[in-house]
Amino acid sequence: MHVPLDAQLADNLRAGEDEVIQVNDAIEALKGEDPRLVQVVEMRYFAGMSEQEIAEVLGVTDRTVRRDWEKARLLLASLLS
Repeated sequence: MHVPLDAQLADNLRAGEDEVIQVNDAIEALKGEDPRLVQVVEMRYFAGMSEQEIAEVLGVTDRTVRRDWEKARLLLASLLS
């Protein structure tokens, strides 16, 4: 059966909206766990900042940023699965 392009596009948009909502919910849950992790995610993933830049903004070492980034990624992955 052939699905009309409009229907396929609408399904893709709904799936994208659902994904955005899931990511937002996961980030909100992460905020309750450790607000700094959310800052690291926002600066690293959304703003494209380097570990050193984030460290300078947050007043921590780049090693702390790496540790926070890894922890945040693991927690988000578990929340999104």
